[in-house]
Amino acid sequence: MPEPNWVVRGGIATPNQLQTGTGRHRGVADPPGLIGFSVQSQPGKTIEELAVAGRFRNAQISFSTVEELIAAGAAAGYAITIVKSPGAGYHHTVRVPSPVPTDLAAALSRVFRQVPHPARIID
Repeated sequence: MPEPNWVVRGGIATPNQLQTGTGRHRGVADPPGLIGFSVQSQPGKTIEELAVAGRFRNAQISFSTVEELIAAGAAAGYAITIVKSPGAGYHHTVRVPSPVPTDLAAALSRVFRQVPHPARIID
């Protein structure tokens, strides 16, 4: 069975963390611009590979799948997408409205699970 299409984010993806972590993506010109929050995602990569590529300093990471995030957004009444964007590793952006509505942030937060970071960057 193929590896799920994982999405990994540094830290604990609480509704507040998703809201405060959402913004205009640097490196994408207006128009069209890109607003959302950063994640690591790449078909065929494991959660650990994505965590390593993200070079997160967080003690915990949050993970979900592309399909779970899209379904959670749709269930809350929002069409979200996960798009490749400039950045280190397998950088993608979860495109969401700005500001992120509370119900959407809560729905997305519920489908993220947390684990200790397997390859934490410590300076």
